[in-house]
Amino acid sequence: MSSIRINNIDCYYEIHGNGSPLILIAGLASDSQSWHPIIGSLTEYFKVVVFDNRGIGRTRYPQESFQISTLALDTVCLLDELAIKKADILGHSMGGYIAQEIAIEYPERVNRLILANTCASTSQRNKLIFNSLLKTLGNRKDYELFIRELFCLIFTVEYLSNKDNIESAVKSALHYHSPVTPEGFKLQVEALSNFSSLDRLSKIKAATLLMAGRKDIVVTLEESQLLADKIPFVQTMYLENSAHSFQVEQPDLFVDCVVEFLLQKRSKGYSI
Repeated sequence: MSSIRINNIDCYYEIHGNGSPLILIAGLASDSQSWHPIIGSLTEYFKVVVFDNRGIGRTRYPQESFQISTLALDTVCLLDELAIKKADILGHSMGGYIAQEIAIEYPERVNRLILANTCASTSQRNKLIFNSLLKTLGNRKDYELFIRELFCLIFTVEYLSNKDNIESAVKSALHYHSPVTPEGFKLQVEALSNFSSLDRLSKIKAATLLMAGRKDIVVTLEESQLLADKIPFVQTMYLENSAHSFQVEQPDLFVDCVVEFLLQKRSKGYSI
C-alpha cells in the first residue's frame, strides 16, 4: 500500500495475498478501492495487485491529456517496478480498454486476459452520457447528484430498489478520502472517447474471458459480442441478472467466474 514513481506520475498501488499475480484495472471514475468487495476472496488463489489509474484516487491527475495507450504503459511500468514479468490481467469497463491495449501492444506481459463489461470503443450515446456527468460533476455542489446518476447507470433495478444499498453506497462515496475530481474525470472521458481496438483485436494472443451482464445498460450485449467475435482465443460468459458493476453488486459470483476461468475448469462459452 504505497506510491511509486512510474511514467512521470506517482502511482498509488496495493498488493494483497500471494501466488501468481493477478492485476485488476478499474474503470472510469473508479480507483483501487472499487475492487475491495472481491479482493479478500481472490487472495485465496492469487497475489492481487490493484492501483489507481492516473486521473483518479491517490494517483494525482496530470495537467496534460493522455490516451488509453498511456494508461496501458502506466500499468506495464508498474509491473516492471514490482518485478512482475507476466500476469493475469483483468480490466473492467474503461479498465477493459486498458487491458486490451496491454494485450495488443505488450503481449509478452499477459498470461490470461479477462475483460469485464467492456467493448472495443465508446458509443456516441455513452460519450454524451459521460459528458453530461462531467457537467454535473463540474458543479461541485452537485457531487451527490453525480454519484446517484452514476449509480443509476451501473447497477440493476433490483439493487437500486433497495434503499439501504444505495444510501449506504452514496454515503460511502460522499465521505471517501479521494473523491472523483472534475479535472481527472474529464481527462479519463477524453481518453476513452478516443479509444478504438476494433481493427487490432486479432493481435490478442492470450486466452481471454469476456464477461458481460445481460442487464448492463452501459455496454450493450451487441457491443460485448462484437468484441468477443474479434478476439481469437475467447470464452464468453453472459450473466443473466447482472448489470455493469456486478463485481460490487454480486462479488461472490464475480469471484467464482474469475477463478473458474483462471483455473481453466471450462473450455467454452456459457451463461449463468
